[in-house]
Amino acid sequence: MSFRKPCPRTLDRPIMIFGLEPEDLVLVGLVAGAILFLVDAIPAVVSGAVLWVGLSRIKAGKPPGHVYELLYGSGLLRWAPSFLRVPHLIRRGVTHLDAFPGGSDDLIAEYHADRPRLDP
Repeated sequence: MSFRKPCPRTLDRPIMIFGLEPEDLVLVGLVAGAILFLVDAIPAVVSGAVLWVGLSRIKAGKPPGHVYELLYGSGLLRWAPSFLRVPHLIRRGVTHLDAFPGGSDDLIAEYHADRPRLDP
């Protein structure tokens, strides 16, 4: 007699509504709403439908965050507002990370000069 029950596979899957996650639906609605107020109803409906189908095709079978990774890799997030940027990601072109400003090793020796050493 086995007391183990199979774990449902839907535990880690995001909530999907017509192929998109809720935050993607909000994005589609905001873009279509902005076009509705700025242009007209027909371009708003068409752009909303194109964005909906495009996002659902790009995200099909991919892990969460795939579109963000594509935007980050292409460099398009440079022009995004600061609340959309991830602060702990390293910018492109950074080749050397240094805890001490200036990049000189003299500061490291000066920092550790007064500290007791734990030599065996």
